[in-house]
Amino acid sequence: MSDLGAPVAARVWRENLVERRMRREAWIVRALDRLAAVVLILTLLYVLIGASPYSRGLNIDEATGATELSPVNRYAWLALMAMSGPILLLRWRRAIEVSLAAWPVIAVFVWFGLTTGWALDPAASHRRFILYVVGLVICIAVAVGIEDRRRVLALMAGTGGFVMIIDAVSWAVAPGLSMTDIGLAAIHSHKNTLGAVALFSVLACGAHTLVQTRPRGRFLWGGLTVLSLLLLVASLSKTSMIILAGVLVAAPVLVFLARGRVGVMWSAALAGFVLLLAAVFTWTAVNLAMGADPLGPFRTVTFTMRTDVWKFALGEFAAHPWRGLGFGSFWDIDPRLQPSLKADLWFAQPDAATNGSHNGYIDLMVTTGLIGLTGGVMLLFRWIAKGWALVRVSGRGDALPLFLAVFVVAVFVHNFMESSYFTANSLFGFLVLLAGVLIEAQPRGHAAEAR
Repeated sequence: MSDLGAPVAARVWRENLVERRMRREAWIVRALDRLAAVVLILTLLYVLIGASPYSRGLNIDEATGATELSPVNRYAWLALMAMSGPILLLRWRRAIEVSLAAWPVIAVFVWFGLTTGWALDPAASHRRFILYVVGLVICIAVAVGIEDRRRVLALMAGTGGFVMIIDAVSWAVAPGLSMTDIGLAAIHSHKNTLGAVALFSVLACGAHTLVQTRPRGRFLWGGLTVLSLLLLVASLSKTSMIILAGVLVAAPVLVFLARGRVGVMWSAALAGFVLLLAAVFTWTAVNLAMGADPLGPFRTVTFTMRTDVWKFALGEFAAHPWRGLGFGSFWDIDPRLQPSLKADLWFAQPDAATNGSHNGYIDLMVTTGLIGLTGGVMLLFRWIAKGWALVRVSGRGDALPLFLAVFVVAVFVHNFMESSYFTANSLFGFLVLLAGVLIEAQPRGHAAEAR
């Protein structure tokens, strides 16, 4: 009997060992998923609210003309990266897989790192590049840690809606503190910041509303969407409102084309390109026939005084067209390190603080050169194409691909009026990086399996 019982006991022992190992692995997966969710929520709260709520304007160092940064900023980002460490360590295979899938992002970051070697202000350039690398690490950790992509959208929408509730309460309780002369800012530093946060919340909560199957869910998320829309209007942020209006018009058409036949999609793209060329040709021909300047109506447009800043930045770019002046090494740096910029058009002075060109493509061009601009724009187009490809195969209950695709398009347009794309310590600078990494990390077959 003992000879027969030994193999049975050994088999039972092995089965128990395997079962305990499976339970331990399942517990680790759940723990990492929850940790990644906490990292995502805390990061979004920090990005959406900022280090100094109700801080209006910029604190300018009168000795240098540069913006004084909050000492909390770097420690906050480093703490968030430290929280991401266990995720990357315990899921290192998946982290490598996501990093390889996001190789174009890493390639662009390598070039950005190289430009810090010849930056006008090496200290500022290195600091901003390192902080942006920290942001990339956090994005990869979120993509690695949260396996259910639907939860990513739920967490984004929930965090955005929570911030909107805080803004609404601030407006109701302290209207004098929340309202500025140019629009509602609530707890944020500027009314345009509230506009950008509200735009993000409208898109996230709106996308999450579309996949709700219960009336209570539709009411909750639909209500947060409406609240975000009301705060966006109250902010008087024209750029964000115009972008949202364009997205609401274009998104249904883009979804229809993305889920249709490939030939129809390419035919529509070609037709749109031909119509654009025809419109430009017709406008030019009519004006020349009448003896008028085709560009005349546009020469007086300043885009709320942005054109002077654009001319100044492009003039500096012309002197360093290929390599640029170094990542993050143009605005908000020590003017004593760049005497050539001490001109009549130098905007970063205490009486006229400007911390960007209000055009992210120009800022990318002047800091990282044509190489950086080309890489950044190609990467943005890649995210747009892959995002809509994911929409094509997404299931009805998965709205994350739709949100990512629409949000990247919104940032693409927003970046013409504000410096957000590949800008460290920028609201949309981090959010578009997160969206891009999630697009790169999401297998195309994942959504199809969920149908």
